[in-house]
Amino acid sequence: MPRRSHFALLMAVATIFATFAPTGAEAQRRRRRGVPINIESTPAGAQVFVDSADTPTIGTTPMRSVRVQRGTHTLIFRLANHEEGRLSINVRRRRETFRVVLNALSRIQVSATNEAATGAAVRVDGQPVGNIPYQGTVRPGRHLIQVGREGYVTFSQWATLSGGQVLTLPVTLTAEAPETGSILVAGDVSGAAIYVDGAPHGVTPNVLESIPAGQHTVEVRPDDASLTPFRQTVLVIAGERVNLNPSLRPARAAGGSLRVIVRPVGALVSLDGEALGEAPAGREGIAPGEHIIEATAEGYLPGQQPVTIEDGRQKVVSITLQAVERAPGRIVVNSSAAGAVVIVDGEERGSPPVVIENATAGTHAIAVRATGRREYRTTCNVGPGNDCDITATLEAVGTPVRVEANAPNARFLVDGEDVGPVPWEGTLPIGSHRIEVQADGYQGHVEQVALRVSDQTRLFNIALVGNGELTPEQREDQVADRRRQRHDAVSRSAGVLPDNMTVLDISVGWPYLADLRLGIGILDFLEAGFGVRTIGVLTEFEGRVKLGWRPIRQVSLGVESRFGGGIGPSRGAGRHEGIIEGGDVSCDPNPTVGAAASGCVSAPDHPTNSFFFTLQAMLSLHFNRAGAFSLWVAGDFTSDRWDYTRNDRNSLQLNPSGQPSRSRDNLARMRLGGSLEFVMNRHWNVFVMLDGILAGGDRRILGDILGAGLSDTQLYGRVGFTYKFGLGD
Repeated sequence: MPRRSHFALLMAVATIFATFAPTGAEAQRRRRRGVPINIESTPAGAQVFVDSADTPTIGTTPMRSVRVQRGTHTLIFRLANHEEGRLSINVRRRRETFRVVLNALSRIQVSATNEAATGAAVRVDGQPVGNIPYQGTVRPGRHLIQVGREGYVTFSQWATLSGGQVLTLPVTLTAEAPETGSILVAGDVSGAAIYVDGAPHGVTPNVLESIPAGQHTVEVRPDDASLTPFRQTVLVIAGERVNLNPSLRPARAAGGSLRVIVRPVGALVSLDGEALGEAPAGREGIAPGEHIIEATAEGYLPGQQPVTIEDGRQKVVSITLQAVERAPGRIVVNSSAAGAVVIVDGEERGSPPVVIENATAGTHAIAVRATGRREYRTTCNVGPGNDCDITATLEAVGTPVRVEANAPNARFLVDGEDVGPVPWEGTLPIGSHRIEVQADGYQGHVEQVALRVSDQTRLFNIALVGNGELTPEQREDQVADRRRQRHDAVSRSAGVLPDNMTVLDISVGWPYLADLRLGIGILDFLEAGFGVRTIGVLTEFEGRVKLGWRPIRQVSLGVESRFGGGIGPSRGAGRHEGIIEGGDVSCDPNPTVGAAASGCVSAPDHPTNSFFFTLQAMLSLHFNRAGAFSLWVAGDFTSDRWDYTRNDRNSLQLNPSGQPSRSRDNLARMRLGGSLEFVMNRHWNVFVMLDGILAGGDRRILGDILGAGLSDTQLYGRVGFTYKFGLGD
């Protein structure tokens, strides 16, 4: 083919590409504008972010015709006292609506009921969250609430919370049990020295307080050398008392007696730690000397008094116990309902938790009210030491609902429970529910709804679609999916074309000056096609079959087989005038006798043809709606009939006998190549390709294509464009 023809072909291809391909600026403007979509949430009022909450919000739900870039995104929804919602979307078509249901968080309110609990640290599931008074939110579920302060017993409580529930938790902290105990040492000798672990602790009788828990050695050493000292090892337990009553004098039958009178009657009396019984109480035969009397009664402070017993005489002791001052009762009202109001004896006291200190003794009427819930009423008695603690559970008021459908014998289900046939009319609890309408021969309808307090009947008119039919949304999705497939399709990747889609490739390059290929998707994994290409002296025709697999959206794998052959013009028919390698020979077209002797030969025909087979493995990386980058490794087998030298199309190749060669060139080579293809719009792509020979010799027929004395370069390149059609066009 003349060089002017090649140049004209290149210019024609460039003109077609420039005419139909959109400019980069136009494509960028279209991408920047985005696609108008609708965004909703239940409940409404949530702030919406795209892909990251660190970016500015795009608005507050519900939103209409907000523009978002085409492709895959994550919508992030944030609403006070609700869990953060995330929704993965694929923006493909205009006016598409995306919805999310936001789950209400549970609330925890912790208050103090005594001074020790005020300001105490609060932990939820082991994590510090603040100090009393505390209010915070948690996800619905089971949680451990702990309140602690140094020197006090840690308060712990498990709670299972539902969405929107408010847990009010009044907390009372009690001091930790002491880590010390006491020892009461009496004995029959007064004034004897007491030693604990060798350290002096007064004289008998005595109560030794604040003794560390554990084992200790107690000794009683009388001043009289005739008396036997006392020694004993005791175990002191925290918060308890050990009683020791050693006998230092020789035993004798004589002794004194004791009678104890206590107010109030019935108090428990003990002598030297040994119980004597309820007052009035007494005992005979008590060893002379000093002893300790103790009296205790419920509601009274304990009393303690020393007494000296004389031999042969009775001692009468009177003890009056002081009553414990009990604080007036109080009223504590809690409720799980948000926005509730507490009313005590007809007086509004605010939102729960409500704590009324020093409540008047007697019976009180308690009411708790909240919008959309039934009123809670009860009574309670309050008195000194008798508190009234109420947790009010308010039942939700229902919402009137009517459900209609276009199918006979349809059934209505709420949260998975069959509630009756359609049409159905009744009352449902307020809140979020999953409603379904099912009928034989029809596809079921499922919808998540949020019911609010309302006097108006909410109507649900459901249009069911028959089995095997497509809903309007599904049909719209199918059309949009086909458009996306056509837009995203690339012709030179490892993946196959979508079913029923056709592409036409036109490219120019080296060594094939022009290339035209047609491909069509047959099955999800199979593509076929044919093509024609030329190097000037040879025009080749090929068939193609490709098997492809796309395990994920960004990657495809494939195997392609190409086969075919080519033809070119035959030369040398009859007598040949030209140049034979090794010397110039000229022939007169009208020879005379003896012309052969002057170098004129009769040349046989020299046809040009080829056969080829290629098998290549392919790997492609797909960019999101932008194109693909592909690599391949191929094995090529070619069989060429080309009787001329590789760098001169007019010089015949000679065999060893010096005659023009008419044999075939059979060649096997390994080739590595790659392509980069860009999607311009749903009809047009552009691509660039590069191939290089890894192993194998020159293919002679690819030399001297333009008659410039060149040889096979073994490095080949192409640039071209793809036109896509079919698939619903």
